[in-house]
Amino acid sequence: MSVVVDARNGQRGDYAAWVAAFEDLWRGGRANLNRFMDIMGPDIRLIAPGLKPTQGKPACTEAFRRTFALLPDLTAQVHRWSASGDVVFIEMSFTATVAGRAFTWHNVDRFLFRDGYAVERVAYFNPAKLRRAFLGRPAGWLQLLRRARSGL
Repeated sequence: MSVVVDARNGQRGDYAAWVAAFEDLWRGGRANLNRFMDIMGPDIRLIAPGLKPTQGKPACTEAFRRTFALLPDLTAQVHRWSASGDVVFIEMSFTATVAGRAFTWHNVDRFLFRDGYAVERVAYFNPAKLRRAFLGRPAGWLQLLRRARSGL
């Protein structure tokens, strides 16, 4: 299936090229904040545990901005992926500093494609482990408080 790998220039490729672009974006983390939506469709919908669903590139970009404000060093490593029809599953691990310590959690993203564009991403992970990392130490409380005070 031909999919849009870079909406800025209309570049198309197969799922493998799209996943490679996805992986490259996450490898760079926050430095790529303004490029995450380049691999998504205009009406992309993002769904993740514990977060309000967002739809459309402006809202989704803002959701990424808030995430990187809380976890500035957040990156991800793709372990494997699979595609079937108009769906791509990506198994990955996120790493960030939480409460002053390196923290890693596992995630699976499910992307739905329509007309060559990624139109929906559903993230599957257990948010309890991440919450405990924040709430289990005063440094985590401060990290969350700084985010809240900044209005993010």
